[in-house]
Amino acid sequence: MSQKLRFKTEKSRDDGRHAWFYQLQGKLVGYRECYDFMEDAREQVTSETPHVVLLMSGVTLINSTGIGIIAALLTSSGNKNGKLFLVAPSDSALRQLKATHLMDYLTVVDDLGDLPD
Repeated sequence: MSQKLRFKTEKSRDDGRHAWFYQLQGKLVGYRECYDFMEDAREQVTSETPHVVLLMSGVTLINSTGIGIIAALLTSSGNKNGKLFLVAPSDSALRQLKATHLMDYLTVVDDLGDLPD
């Protein structure tokens, strides 16, 4: 029997964009893996790499805990004069972000080619 994917990330650094990129897959909820991702991302945000890019096409569910994780990353990035970018979030995630007014502070794009330089 195969185990269902809970949450997983892959990260990479883009020095040209001064950003960390995180490919997210699974459920962005209260799993330990989600908190580990948040802590890792917050530690990686520095004045040299202040931006965080979340590739969200693989996120199947996001709840209030996931929204809180996004808010924490937004704060960490902003504290270093950076931005948090969301790439290809689901319609459901967008609705939740709009309901919490986080959309007022995020940059959301449909694909990587739409990111500012």
